[in-house]
Amino acid sequence: MTRFKSIFWLLAVIAALGLLAVFKHVGFHAAAAPSADQQSARRIVAVAQVMRGNLTRCVNFTAELEPYQDVNLFGKAAGYLKTINVDIGDQVRTGEVIATLDMSEQEAELAQARAAAEKARLDYERINGVAEKKPGLIAQQDIDNVRIANEEAKAHLQYAQVIVEYGRIVAPFSGVITKRFVDPGALIQSGISSDTQATPVVRLAENTLLRLRFPVPESIVPQVKRGLPVTVQVDSTGQILHSTIARLANKVDDATRTMNVEVDIANADRHLTPGMFGQVTLNLDTKQNVLTVPVQAVAGKEKPTVWVVNAQHHLEERAVTLGLQTPDSVEILSGVHEGEWVVFGSRSGLNPGATVEPKPMEITANP
Repeated sequence: MTRFKSIFWLLAVIAALGLLAVFKHVGFHAAAAPSADQQSARRIVAVAQVMRGNLTRCVNFTAELEPYQDVNLFGKAAGYLKTINVDIGDQVRTGEVIATLDMSEQEAELAQARAAAEKARLDYERINGVAEKKPGLIAQQDIDNVRIANEEAKAHLQYAQVIVEYGRIVAPFSGVITKRFVDPGALIQSGISSDTQATPVVRLAENTLLRLRFPVPESIVPQVKRGLPVTVQVDSTGQILHSTIARLANKVDDATRTMNVEVDIANADRHLTPGMFGQVTLNLDTKQNVLTVPVQAVAGKEKPTVWVVNAQHHLEERAVTLGLQTPDSVEILSGVHEGEWVVFGSRSGLNPGATVEPKPMEITANP
């Protein structure tokens, strides 16, 4: 009986040890391989890849196309308008006669001045000729008097010629007539006197070369230089033009804290019309083949960081050094390497060291 009990307990111990081994084996595999539910518990995060690219920092402005030169043409002398040879929309060339004044009185004075100048010249030549042939016969004072009278007559003739010439109003540059203020018969006051409210004859605008004027904020004034590339998209036509900054004020306005800048736009075929609006883009800085990440991947201004998803799908917070920044991307000078994946967007609910499931995002830059 005692022998039978010993065998029974021996078999029970062997059975218990076998069951224990089975339970340990099953438990090991359950811990080593997470279930489907455990895998789905990982937080899915949007990520973007660190890659190389070209960055350009731009600023945009709206500006109106203006004539390069735009002036009212006045009469230099008072008189009645005799003829006007142009109307609005007409193209004129430099030196072309726009209008003429009735200068009858001035022309009569010119004829008198011409006759007086001729008489003074003959008197001087006769007296001077006698003095050369017979020295001492004529007093030097008389010789000097006729010489001075001759010079005065010539000066008066030149003045009379200029006054008559004022009766011709000519184009100072090539352009288009944009306004016509008077008709033949109108009394034109002299435009060179501040004592009268002179009426202009026409308005002339140069339209083969246009200007864009716009103010730039004080914050970017140090980067705005003559020759800086400029892109202009004309609103009404959609045409994209390329130019450079032609001139700048070199002074910040005290009231607006801006500086005026001008860009010249060639318009030889006159397909652009002054008054059209354009969207101006200044390319302040450009860098080629630099490491970049989307701006949404960087947090913090004073101490910027990114969260990297490593090969084990664990989150790592890294400090980074930033370079050139655009509305879409930012240059990374240090902290990450090309090809790594960084968290894109919100970090809410995430902690360094957490295991995540990365989901690459397709990043589209703003136009």
